[in-house]
Amino acid sequence: MPFPWLHPSIPTEYRKTFARKAEAVFVQELEERAALLQRLNYSKQDAAARLRANVRWEHEPRPAPSKLIERVDAIVDAVYARGGRPGGTPEP
Repeated sequence: MPFPWLHPSIPTEYRKTFARKAEAVFVQELEERAALLQRLNYSKQDAAARLRANVRWEHEPRPAPSKLIERVDAIVDAVYARGGRPGGTPEP
């Protein structure tokens, strides 16, 4: 084995956290996009439809994670309730 980095040895416990961390990144991205769409004066329905389409497109050719698609409406509602600020960022 001349190149040990070609065969990483990631501990199993750490590897188990990958799915949770990936989902958190996807949710954060959706929050940021929803905030942008609200600042661009998209309606909640149009923003949610666009975000669902983005999630499906980003995961092609595999099916998009249904958990993420199901959370889009809740994410858009929360962001629009905060006035277009992602992650509960306070207003300046």
